[in-house]
Amino acid sequence: MKHFNPPGAETKKRGRQSNDSSEDEAALEKSPSPKKLDRKVSDGSQHDKPEPDSKLAEKKWQSWAPTANSSPFPRFPHPTPADCEETHYVLNRRHHAAVEEEFSDPNTPETIPHVLDAMMVALLSAATSWSNAKRAMNSMKAVYGSVFAYDKIYAEGRQKLQDTIQCGGLHVRKSTLIATMLQQVHERHGKWDLDHLFDSTDEDAMKELLTYKGIGPKCAFVVMGWCLKRNPFTVDTHVFRIAGLWGWIPEKATREMAQAHLDAMVPKKLKFDLHFLLIAHGRTCPACRGGSKKGDACEAREEVKARLEARKES
Repeated sequence: MKHFNPPGAETKKRGRQSNDSSEDEAALEKSPSPKKLDRKVSDGSQHDKPEPDSKLAEKKWQSWAPTANSSPFPRFPHPTPADCEETHYVLNRRHHAAVEEEFSDPNTPETIPHVLDAMMVALLSAATSWSNAKRAMNSMKAVYGSVFAYDKIYAEGRQKLQDTIQCGGLHVRKSTLIATMLQQVHERHGKWDLDHLFDSTDEDAMKELLTYKGIGPKCAFVVMGWCLKRNPFTVDTHVFRIAGLWGWIPEKATREMAQAHLDAMVPKKLKFDLHFLLIAHGRTCPACRGGSKKGDACEAREEVKARLEARKES
């Protein structure tokens, strides 16, 4: 059984970063549809090549690179280390059991050892719940024998993949993105292997990941944490919403800016645990979950404030 870290424990590097709810990866919604991969050739030699998309890759890179190693808001003081420590303490007491239950799910991997496999799972779990992603993955296991049976998936075409993952939602878009990603990997490397990224710097790994269709900063951060073990702080919908409500990011911050700011500000030892605790809180807190009324008081937030005041007085 997988175990969530107890209060004060050193963070264990785990695999999965959550894609629990709606993700605004631009590539999922806005990137142009590539040509279909429908010809049954195991070596990919007769597949139509996707149109060059270097401009989109460069745009994704330029949106991330300026704040790759620092906050886009260097004068914004929150969250402080104390903010993060007290938030971890309070939320862990409230949501530890829920997070532990999620990691007791046998379908939740502690790690994914290969980069391409992590990219596949990141795409399947993007913009949907983990339960929907698991349905799609279980269907792929039944049809192809494995989620990672790339020769079969590539050779048997996009339409079959689309039908296979329909149960997980967004099947038309995701099958197109997966087919194009596999074609890009095949054309660049001639094999289903991107594990050379283990030896790359964080910057070089991000730069290459962002060149693949469907992989935006959020999905790339999932791969960086889930597989490459670089321990980034991933910002999903729940985390982004709570960060805004709790004053951890400026009002003008976009999701990408929040990602960069919080990754720079949250202490490394708390990044993994705090990510999942905030998600659990965002699912259940009447004041912090989606659709809540602005101005509603959050009991956890008030407890954090009280603990921070007590720190100042001690």
